[in-house]
Amino acid sequence: MNSRHQFFLVCIFSIVISISFFSCKKSQEVVEQLPEPQIVAGIAKIHGKLNDPKQQVTSLILRFRNPVTASESIIEAPVEKDGSFYFETPIECSVVFGSIYFPGYRGVLFELFPDEDKNIELGLDYSGKLIINNANGNSLLTDQDKKSYEAVLGKYFDFFLGKQDYNPKMTPKEYEEYEIIRMKDRTDNAMKGAKLSDAGKKFVLNELKLIQARTLIHYKEGAELLFMNSKNKEKSENWSPPDPDIQYYSFLKSFDLNNPQYIFNSYYSKIIQSLLTTKAFDIPLIADTPVEEWLSNVKAILSDLVGFEKGQFYDLLAANSYSMQFNDDVIPLSDKQKNNIKAYFGDGEIAKILLRKNEEIIKLAGQKSAVVVNKTPDVSKEKLMDAIVSKYKNKVVLVDFWATWCGPCLDAMTRIDAIKSRLKDKGVVFVYITNGSSPKELWDKKINSILGEHYYVNADEWEYLMKSYGFTGIPSYLIFDKNGILKNKFTSYPGNKELQAMIEKLL
Repeated sequence: MNSRHQFFLVCIFSIVISISFFSCKKSQEVVEQLPEPQIVAGIAKIHGKLNDPKQQVTSLILRFRNPVTASESIIEAPVEKDGSFYFETPIECSVVFGSIYFPGYRGVLFELFPDEDKNIELGLDYSGKLIINNANGNSLLTDQDKKSYEAVLGKYFDFFLGKQDYNPKMTPKEYEEYEIIRMKDRTDNAMKGAKLSDAGKKFVLNELKLIQARTLIHYKEGAELLFMNSKNKEKSENWSPPDPDIQYYSFLKSFDLNNPQYIFNSYYSKIIQSLLTTKAFDIPLIADTPVEEWLSNVKAILSDLVGFEKGQFYDLLAANSYSMQFNDDVIPLSDKQKNNIKAYFGDGEIAKILLRKNEEIIKLAGQKSAVVVNKTPDVSKEKLMDAIVSKYKNKVVLVDFWATWCGPCLDAMTRIDAIKSRLKDKGVVFVYITNGSSPKELWDKKINSILGEHYYVNADEWEYLMKSYGFTGIPSYLIFDKNGILKNKFTSYPGNKELQAMIEKLL
């Protein structure tokens, strides 16, 4: 299976685990629809307490996606001995739907409000899953909505009913027709028996609709995966789907992408990012082009396909184009770009959010010198790890085996940022190893925001390293002491608290 197949599978896996994004409620009052979302540059705080009699949960993770900067926030907080924990994070909407969970378990739905300090009490049910015992503030979805939401999404992705006699080498048109039927079957099955309020039902259906739109946008990945899984092909066959022409994307009109309610859904910003990078559209990066001029060119490409020429959709396209510069290249705004943002967005919330994010990127860009790309040592594969570790004498070395397509790998890197600088200052070296399953061009971009020592090994070297340490998956880790002796090895990120404890024993 090549990297694109793995990427597509990881995306689906990540959807199932992390799709929990949600609401806000007034004493369980039932509403027909969530309120009109407003873009707001705010800060949300959560003070909480976890009732865990066995004290097995040592950290919790807060996960949500912001609509303007298109970034998925994954924040880890330690759970203290008394069960207390605390999160504080920038958010970009009047209500942000997110999840809180601990590794290996699906999350608990809750809501974040700008400039609100929320208090929640969590517990564990009989299966060890997190539950909310008490939470202050308002909420728009009922408790039953939140339970049903997770169940609906789980059923949607677990349901693979569809024609088994499809053409394994699907044209774009065949893929669209096949997926529309299959997605309708999945939706009908997932919604069967779901106990949802009117608002909850609309919210869930919007999320499913956006997932469906993104599935269709990514024809090449989807068609190739179906080809690989088809029973109607020879095992030795190879096939690569063609690049669809621009008319293939006329299905976008049926998804009403200007619906303001979509801003509440996590997949809206993912779709906007997909449109900005779709080959058939060839949309240029915004760079120093005035926003109005850039949007005029974009509308000439997209307006007939999406079915409208104005609306917040286009403002978010422009904002997300700046965010691609932040997230992909870690490049701050130029003076010209800042002036363009102010000229178009004025003193509005989108401008505030982009300028706030720019301050973060300025700090990251200043640390880019700490990103070191190394040539793989010219030694046998048997001596490779020794050659790498020996470069960092008198340092504790954390080796991270990862890939650009690996969602859990990237999640762990985001979480470790909270403790990374402190450990680096104490003499810890972070070494990152990947191989050709990570496309070189994407790897070159991705590592801009991953401070540490990077190695890109060949397939034979990778296979040997994985087998020699008994690893069958990623992310996997090795920890060497100051004398280059291996002290710990494990697969899956254990959490900041556990990792820090392992490393500090060796300092």
